[in-house]
Amino acid sequence: MNLDALTLEQCELVRIWRNAEPRFLRTSYLLTQEMQEDFYRDVVCNRDSRHRYFAIMDGEKFIGMAGLTDIQFENSTAEISLILSPDERGKGYGRKSVKLILEHAFYELGLVSVFGEVYDCGNVRFWHRIVELTNGFETRLPNRKMHEGMLYGSMWFQLTEVCGL
Repeated sequence: MNLDALTLEQCELVRIWRNAEPRFLRTSYLLTQEMQEDFYRDVVCNRDSRHRYFAIMDGEKFIGMAGLTDIQFENSTAEISLILSPDERGKGYGRKSVKLILEHAFYELGLVSVFGEVYDCGNVRFWHRIVELTNGFETRLPNRKMHEGMLYGSMWFQLTEVCGL
C-alpha cells in the first residue's frame, strides 16, 4: 500500500462514498459534484494549501482518501482525515492507511501531533483502537453532532507516534 496523488475522478468517488453515510460528516449538508471539483482544484491541487490529501492505493486499486487538514506548521499539528471505499472496509486497510498518513505527518512534514474527532454515530471503535495502538490520548465531548433528530457526542483524540500500527 502507498499514498499517491489524488485524481479528480478519485475525488468524485470519495464524494459519493461520503454522501452515502451522512452520520460521518462534519458538515450538515451533502456535497455536490461542483463543490467537490472546487475542493479538488482549490485544496488538493493547491501547493499553498494548509491541507494535504492523498489517494490510498493497493497496487493499482484505489482504496480511499487520507489527508492532513488544517496543518499548523507553527504548532506542528494537523487533523487526520480518512475515507475508505465501503467495499474495502474491514480488510485492514484503515489501520495501514493511518500508519501511512502518520508517517507522512511525523517523518516528512515534521509534525509532532495529529488529532481527530469521530462522532458516536460513526466509527468510534476503529479510532479507539488506533489510539490504543499508538499510545494516543482520547477524551469524550458531549452534544457534537445532530443526526436523524438525535444529538450525539464524540471522541476527540490525539496521536503522537506511529509505533504499534
